[in-house]
Amino acid sequence: MKKVGKIIILLLILMTIPVKAANYDLKELIPNNVKTTIVTNNFSYQNFYYNEKGNDGHPAEYIIFDNLKNISREALPVSISIGLFDENKKNIGVINHCSTKDEDSNPIKGKVLASKEEMSYVIAVNKIYLADDKTVKDIRYISVLSDNINCRTGGSLEFIGETVEEIGMRRNTGFDNKTLLLFKVLGGLAAVLLVIFLYRFLFTSSYQNVDGSDVRQGYKQYNKELAEERERELKKNPPKPKPKKKVKTDQVIQQEEAAKKEDKTGTDLHNLYK
Repeated sequence: MKKVGKIIILLLILMTIPVKAANYDLKELIPNNVKTTIVTNNFSYQNFYYNEKGNDGHPAEYIIFDNLKNISREALPVSISIGLFDENKKNIGVINHCSTKDEDSNPIKGKVLASKEEMSYVIAVNKIYLADDKTVKDIRYISVLSDNINCRTGGSLEFIGETVEEIGMRRNTGFDNKTLLLFKVLGGLAAVLLVIFLYRFLFTSSYQNVDGSDVRQGYKQYNKELAEERERELKKNPPKPKPKKKVKTDQVIQQEEAAKKEDKTGTDLHNLYK
């Protein structure tokens, strides 16, 4: 059992190690000019940031991706949904980007990434995504809301004034990463228990009654013991004989007894048989 415990602990450790390191996750605020990496089911957005001031040889007011990779099994347009937030951490606009539709802000028009293909990428940030009273100078944070796999465009003003937590509650139609991790841990434990069960079932006698033969034999023996116990009880306390049920009344019985004693020598029937 000690070995089994060590195996379970090892599995838990392996499942809690992230596949890719990331400073931020979906629906978390990322300050301007801070590089981070986020991985979804379809894309790996590596070392991306909102280039507010213009550095590293890139123009200002662009979201720069040092590397963007399609990790799905099919060709996909480059897509992402990015929330823009002010100094109060309130939403002032959303970029719902799709490389085959949002051509005005896409320097690589109509680009589709093949499975496992990767490239550097940039998305321009301009006034068309912002509330009327806001400009790009008001952007202090960005947040990846989703990978926009449905390639939606428009809807840039639907979350105006909301925090990223409020947006997350509205858009969260699936499980968050912590819940998914819990499912993985429980799934791993279930797999370990299944392996233990199969080992004991196939290579030990722990579950010899599973096929039912020993169970049936035990049930037969139990019934035999019950029958012997009943027989001993009958010998010790035999049942009392049941009283005979009267078919005739006492009056009829008395009349029949009297008729038997009556002298019939002078009757016609007696003289007939002389």
